[in-house]
Amino acid sequence: MKILLVNDDGYKSEALLMLKDKMSKYGEVTVIAPEHAMSGKSVALTIYEPFKLINHGDNVYSISGTPADCVSFGLTSFGTKFDLVVSGINYGHNVTYDTMHSGTCGACIESLMYKTPAIAFSMEYNHNIMINYLDEAIEYIIKNNLISNEYFINVNFPHGDIVKGIKFTRLVNRNDKRYYENVDGIIYPKREICNDPLPEDSDVYAINNGYISICPMRQNVFSNEIYNKLKCEKKI
Repeated sequence: MKILLVNDDGYKSEALLMLKDKMSKYGEVTVIAPEHAMSGKSVALTIYEPFKLINHGDNVYSISGTPADCVSFGLTSFGTKFDLVVSGINYGHNVTYDTMHSGTCGACIESLMYKTPAIAFSMEYNHNIMINYLDEAIEYIIKNNLISNEYFINVNFPHGDIVKGIKFTRLVNRNDKRYYENVDGIIYPKREICNDPLPEDSDVYAINNGYISICPMRQNVFSNEIYNKLKCEKKI
């Protein structure tokens, strides 16, 4: 299997290179990652400017673009037919609405545009938990036949060093408060995390309670359910 490995923290990320080593047991891994950190870029693409490709050796490349650029370029123009895109491992969890902004998840969404299965991995600055439990998460995905080009798998490792198990989860929005502080014209983004109870099958509950969260996610924000409901109710 040929694996395209990308991230949004940049090609120098220690977690990226550790993930490259771990994924090598599952196939031939090629890294194409941003030259610089690109967190929060979601599915942003470089459209009007060229970007530079640099070969760093050992099958590691960087481009002066976004995570989605890495995937789009890798799947269309790199010259290798990749079977799987793996994104991460991200520094910081990608759960609840954070997935909407995440460059890690954005890379996987871009992968689905090309009908290529994708898996995103995220953790809270804890290398040991990835080293010790990554294989367990991958084996769960393989055992349950979860790899698909119809959705991507979003994996988040829990807080702490001990994993109680794995939970198959759903995304539930957390009611955090976002605001900005203006200090002499310098704007500082702020966020207060909401600690209201969440369902036990939510991704946030899993990582807060010692479980690996494995959540299937789609690329399409269009809802057939809402469309059909409105069409019926509004007689459109």
